[in-house]
Amino acid sequence: MTAFARIFLLGKYRDSSALPALAQLAEALRSWGCDLRIDARYREHFPNLPVFSSLNEATPQDLVIALGGDGTLLSSARELAGRNVPILGINLGRLGFLADISLQDIARTLPAILQGDYRKEKRSVLRAELWREGARVGAGLALNEVFVHKGCGESMIELQVQLGGKQLYTERADGLILSTPTGSTAYALSAGGPILTPELSALLLVPICPHTLSTRPIVLPDHLPLRFRLSAARHPAALSLDSHNSFPMVAGDEIHVQRADCDAVFLHPREQDFFAILRDKLHWAEPPGED
Repeated sequence: MTAFARIFLLGKYRDSSALPALAQLAEALRSWGCDLRIDARYREHFPNLPVFSSLNEATPQDLVIALGGDGTLLSSARELAGRNVPILGINLGRLGFLADISLQDIARTLPAILQGDYRKEKRSVLRAELWREGARVGAGLALNEVFVHKGCGESMIELQVQLGGKQLYTERADGLILSTPTGSTAYALSAGGPILTPELSALLLVPICPHTLSTRPIVLPDHLPLRFRLSAARHPAALSLDSHNSFPMVAGDEIHVQRADCDAVFLHPREQDFFAILRDKLHWAEPPGED
């Protein structure tokens, strides 16, 4: 008997390396007496297992286990945002800030989680809308970041940024990243932004190659809406949400962003520590190299 009514198991689709891992995990879950459902896209590989066609079938009493990298976990979290369905990540990727359990550790960590011994964490989600000439032409959710960039053009774009209805600045740059604390260890970190701990009610605004060298990343409160206006662009720009949904932009377009009225729910081993993950993934604990 487990603490969850059903287990929904999915993996990174079209990744052949995921199949053996899925088989290993499915066998372990069944041996522990779980009521298991597997992603219908893998139906032919697991003919004896019941399948699910959509995560819409999952309820708050169930558990979704996503096997892959952080991208697989982000995709599942966007689909489940606001439904209070917990997600657990098994890492097959490289860094795995969200998918923090390795395949080698499932025998040690999963039984306790399945019995209800875990740490639950809620992560904030952003909702972004793209407006053109008074009409909404695109919308979506982002767990990591909302990214406005120059697209395929060589020239910088110019963006006017407002926070809570007040002008923040106008910046010419290759782009701007608006990141959640979750996304602060993703693209925003590569672009020179700081790391935000997950429980902070904050957002991070990071310019990409700004024309004004004094423009630096800034931490903002997440309860105020933001508005970006593309005031100048020689070529079509683009809006990207978690590097997943992408929308073309032209001069005059506006992006309205605010914290969504829903969260993503993740489960972690009880002993999991955010700073231990940073030390491990970013090699903070490595001894200095020898000459």
